[in-house]
Amino acid sequence: MSNFNQLFKQKMTRFITVFFASLLLIANIGLYVSSSIQYNREISRQTTSFVEMMEHLITIEDIETSIIYLEHYDHTHGVDLVYYDSVGNILYQSEIIPRNPNLIDIYDTNDTLLATIGIDYQSSVIGYELSIGLIAFNLFSVILFIFGLLIMNKYLNLQYLSVKEDMIQIGKEDHNFRFKDIELINIQYLKALSTEKELKDLQAHYVKILAHDVKTPLTVMKAYLEGIASNRISFSKDINNDLLNEITNIEKIIPQLMISNIEDIVKKQNIATQVRNHISKLKETFKSKEISVDAYIEDLEIEVSITDILRIVDHLMINAFYYSEKKKVIKIELLSTKRTLTVTDQGIGMSIDTIDAIAKGNYRSNEAKILHQTGSGIGLQIVKSIVEKMGATLSIESQLGIGTKVTITFKK
Repeated sequence: MSNFNQLFKQKMTRFITVFFASLLLIANIGLYVSSSIQYNREISRQTTSFVEMMEHLITIEDIETSIIYLEHYDHTHGVDLVYYDSVGNILYQSEIIPRNPNLIDIYDTNDTLLATIGIDYQSSVIGYELSIGLIAFNLFSVILFIFGLLIMNKYLNLQYLSVKEDMIQIGKEDHNFRFKDIELINIQYLKALSTEKELKDLQAHYVKILAHDVKTPLTVMKAYLEGIASNRISFSKDINNDLLNEITNIEKIIPQLMISNIEDIVKKQNIATQVRNHISKLKETFKSKEISVDAYIEDLEIEVSITDILRIVDHLMINAFYYSEKKKVIKIELLSTKRTLTVTDQGIGMSIDTIDAIAKGNYRSNEAKILHQTGSGIGLQIVKSIVEKMGATLSIESQLGIGTKVTITFKK
């Protein structure tokens, strides 16, 4: 398992070293190839010029003049030379005998052999300068790399200390983080801690409330059973029904003790933010039919779970979307004074008979089936069940071909 110290000091340094060495090797290969090409071209130009000059001196001047020129060429270019006449006699030789000379024959205009010259360029000035250049380039590169490595190591140490300091401060709200990523992690961590604390506090609060709610039916059941046991009361059908009702009440309470998701807990909260966010998500879906959403959202505090309020908004908005033609407008209002949530569409509308049928259970009108063959009509029933559980009221106003207005009024 790796850590930040290894990442900053060891792994990055190793990576940079290997990377630089690879670049240096590639640069050397490229420099060597380009220098060799340039070196061979320069040698070729010098050799051509040298041969022309020797041919001129031998034919126009004399042998002594050509030897003087060779001596001068030897000293100025740093090459090793040997000069043969046409029959192979040595006329001139440099202090160092050429080891691997390049033999060059010199002819006159009649293609008569005048002389042969052996030249060894290994010790030449141009070869020496090329070697010095390669050595200097590598030496400078290594020095530069070492210097850069020291700077990088110092920089990485500082960054590691900054990361370490930020990591130590995770969980604190007043720390100015150097790294944005760690700051985001801290925000998520603090949010998780806050959510967990809120959930525990709410669970403790609801355990007390629910324990009290359980105590009431248990007291009633105990009183009945004690009365029956002491023959003070006689067991009857009514008593049996009362006991079953109290057991049912306890069964309704138990699931609330098992809630683990804070969004499922009923509490007093401002629902405006959740409604706004959910509308924003739905707007992308509505673009497929070029339907625009006109939203007017005021702050409103009610006792409800986040899950339930989002289900209400989702079902009402999606119903309005399904049963509206293209390029229509859906209006949603959350009013604090009236304590109402209203969704109004310009869809196919409903008749009075359809509204009455919906009030009795799952129902889809013929108009709805024509527009969308699939569907069960259960969405509005889910909304009704949530509204009833909250103690709120639901009303529907609609006209065929005009649109529908669904209003939920929350209790004060």
